[in-house]
Formats: sequence, structure tokens, C-alpha cells
Amino acid sequence: MNLGAGLNRPRASETDPPPFLYWTTAPLAHDSDLIGPIELQLDAACTAPDAAFMAVLQDVGENENVTNITAGYLRAGLREVDEAVSKRGAPVLPCRTFEPVPIAEKVSYRIPLVPNARRFRAGHKLRLYLTTDDQNADRPALLEFRHASVGTSSFNTVFSSSRLLLSELG
Repeated sequence: MNLGAGLNRPRASETDPPPFLYWTTAPLAHDSDLIGPIELQLDAACTAPDAAFMAVLQDVGENENVTNITAGYLRAGLREVDEAVSKRGAPVLPCRTFEPVPIAEKVSYRIPLVPNARRFRAGHKLRLYLTTDDQNADRPALLEFRHASVGTSSFNTVFSSSRLLLSELG
């Protein structure tokens, strides 16, 4: 759930859905290197004509310490992908044409995360953290860069058909 600027609510109530989701892998069996582009193929439905999606890839250490690795951002209304120059794992988003999100319909989004090179140690886990608003200081933001709110409130459904594409993890 995203509380947009229009509700004037200082915080969510105890009965509201969470403002973020995350998925964590099992501990890695051996050191693994991640090299190159990263893409989140997100299938989601929104109850507003626009939303934002912020995805943060994290390294979760054996003692549960979390390190933010890289991130990606997509304004849902600017989701058009230039397929002619895009590659698997590296979509190109011109962000020139606004198209309202169809209300409560499943839409497929391609969200590029900043390419990266990182060694994940054995016993560590990878976590994908997804939110629609990173203004709260308790939410991860790479280099403490926070995005302006889209301004609309929405309930967002993320479908299990969503996938994180990692260039190389071996």
C-alpha cells in the first residue's frame, strides 16, 4: 500500500497492508559473483493511474547485517520500453510518453537496476526489497537519494510471475 501525499495521514494504521515487500534467497552455498546488468520484470496491478516502483538489491550477511548493493526506479506511467535498443536484463526506458496505468489490471514492467559487480560470500543471502515510496528514513535508499512522491495513494498487487534477472551469478 502506498499512502500518497493526498491523504494527509501521518502514518499507516495497524490494519493497512505493508508499504514494502521483500524476498530473500537461502544462504549461498559458495562465493558467487554478480557481474553486469540487472532487471526486475515486475507483474503488478495498481488501484491508481500512476505509481512508482523502487527496487533495491541487498546483501544480507550471516549475522543479518544488510548492505544495499544497487537499485532501480520506475514511474509506472512512464513504463514504455524501447525494445529496439533494449536487451534482456537491460531495458531502455525513454520516459517521454505518459500512459496511465489501467486500474486493477495486471501490467508487466521492466525495471532496470544499476549494473553492478559484486562478490557475495558463502553463507550470505540476496534480498530484493520493493516499495512504492522511499521517503521514510527506515526504507533503504542508495546514497540516501530519495524520490519525490507520485502523489497518489494506491493498493498494489505484485504477482508471483515477477522475476529478477541477474546477468551472472556464479
